Amino acid sequence: MNKVIQVDRYAKYVDEIRELKDRNARLEKHNLELARRLDELHGGYLQLRYAMKGMASQGEVFVLRKKILELQNKLHLKETFPNKH
Repeated sequence: MNKVIQVDRYAKYVDEIRELKDRNARLEKHNLELARRLDELHGGYLQLRYAMKGMASQGEVFVLRKKILELQNKLHLKETFPNKH
């Protein structure tokens, strides 16, 4: 009789673990969807904020910073080698 009870408990625990794994998988999928939506909302929020303030977007700032660095490098080369340019 004792072994029958142990087998029943084991089967019950196996079923419970299976249900918890299924629930965990559903929650992980839902979490990924929420994270994706949050990223989309945050990107939209940043674009709106920049537009309302008349500020450059992050992409525009990146391009401007790159251009500034290029110009600084050219200026540095001209100062270092004044007769070469």
